[in-house]
Parts: sequence; structure tokens; C-alpha cells
Amino acid sequence: MQYAKQFDILNLIMMPFKERLSVFNDEFVAADNFDEPDNGACISKDLESNSLIASHYPFRVQFTMLLFCLRGFVRVGLNLVEQRLERNDLLIVQAGAIGQGLEFSEDCRVGIIAFSNNYFIPDEQNSRMAIVMRKFLSAHSVLSLTDPQMEEFLETYRAIRRKIGDADSKYAREILKCHMQVLYYNGCRFMEPYVDKDETKHGSRKKQLFDRFMQLLKQYYSTERSIGFYADKMCITPKYLSQAVYAVSGRHAGDWIRDYVILEAKALLRSRQYSVQQISDMLNFANQSFFGVYFKKAVGCSPSAYRNMG
Repeated sequence: MQYAKQFDILNLIMMPFKERLSVFNDEFVAADNFDEPDNGACISKDLESNSLIASHYPFRVQFTMLLFCLRGFVRVGLNLVEQRLERNDLLIVQAGAIGQGLEFSEDCRVGIIAFSNNYFIPDEQNSRMAIVMRKFLSAHSVLSLTDPQMEEFLETYRAIRRKIGDADSKYAREILKCHMQVLYYNGCRFMEPYVDKDETKHGSRKKQLFDRFMQLLKQYYSTERSIGFYADKMCITPKYLSQAVYAVSGRHAGDWIRDYVILEAKALLRSRQYSVQQISDMLNFANQSFFGVYFKKAVGCSPSAYRNMG
């Protein structure tokens, strides 16, 4: 039986900083807390009223988001990996990612650009830039900027906020798209040194294999847990795949597969939309008992106990 996957969902309208939230057509959002006074009132206050964003449990993000930090720090979980943002760090969250809000420092100053429509993503006509973007995002989620780079980013961010605030402006949607093109192309320019460094460090062949493995894993992890399956798809041996994945990421291929399955299971359990048996079926386990053993070995408690936590 097939089930539509449902999770706790993070929507654009659930963004924090309500007084500093600028929305365009319910498809594009810019928000920040830059103007908060230095008296302890910060993003964490906004998060307290939004249990989903503040939740340590996984939720599905339905849009593309850029989260940037000017001061203090932010800790989030993104697709199994904890990310810590500090001054001049930019987190890139792709639509469909599973996230967790972990910690926000009392002095943090952060901004958000988020959009739910691919219209705002530039057409990938420049193959070199498209390749740079894909390679960076396959290995990184956080881009650390220099002071001049962050100031350049902020200039575009301020232009975006002004345009959203000009409700009577003609061609506002088209202008917002142009601003996003500026961010995209500058982002590629800022990412290129990281991509060159990664390729030098890991070797292009192993890095290509790792990137391909991660692409396949995101596509098939809910039904395929065998390293051999992914190796067959890539026309290499399981041993060679395991060696390449470990050389690039420092983790075994089996660990990546297990953790993706567990992350999906956690999100489904916390959604409370399905029974444990249904989730077992969705993740292609032979039966609920096998799923329970697999989950408990990875997490330390049963699926039912995890669902009832917190």
C-alpha cells in the first residue's frame, strides 16, 4: 500500500520576526531581526511562540531558504548534519530538506530570504555557474563570507525588502527575480574557491562518485538499504563505492543509508499521521518487528517511544 508522506511542515507564513516580515504574493519572504534592541529580546523570543521552528524534532521545509547570520550564532540540524552559523555565515536550505531548530544565541542577528516558487531561481543557462552551484551544495550547506562579500549580499537583501515594501510597484515580481539572479551569480562566485579546494583535496573521481551516491540515496533511501543496489546503479563494486564515500566524507556508505532512513522515520513518527505499521510499510521493511529492531538499534528506543517523547 502506498501512502503520501506527511510531516510537520514549515511554511512561509510560519517565519519568525512577525513585525519585520515582508511577504510578496505568499511566495516570497524577507525577514530579519536586525533592529531588535540589545536587551535580550532576540529571535529566541519569536521562536518561543512557534513550537515547530523551535522544535528539536525534524520537520519538512517546503521552500528554498537562505538564512544568514550577522552576529551571535545559530545551531540547526539539516538532513542529518548539525550546522552552526556565526558572523557572516549563510545557510542554504533546499526545498524538501528536513530541518531541526536547535539553538539561537541571545545576541543573534539573523535574516531570511525564502521563496516557494522556482520562478525566483535563475535559469541555469551558464553551465559553469550551474556546475559550481551543484558541486558546492552537494558537499556544503553553509557558505562563509568575507566582510565585503556580506556587505554586497546585504545590499541586495535591502533592495529586495524595499521592493517588497513597494506594494504599488509595477513588475515587482520580475524585479525580485533579477535581484535573486544577482544573489545567485554572486553566490557562485563566492562558492568557486571552495569547489576548487574540494576537488584538489578529494580527487575529482572520488568526489564525483560520492556526489552521485548522495543523489541516488536521496532518491531511493526509503526503499533501498543495500550498498550493492547503489553500486550497481553506478556500475562499480560495493567495496569501491564504500572506499570512495569514506575517503570523501569520513563516513561509511552504510551509515549514510541508515541515517537517511532513520531521519525519514523520525519525521514520519513525529508527524503522528501514520501508525508504526504504516511507516514500516512506507520504508519498505519486511514487517513492523524488523522496523522496530532497526530503529531501536540506531536511536536507542522503540518507534512508539520516540513518537511519545516531548
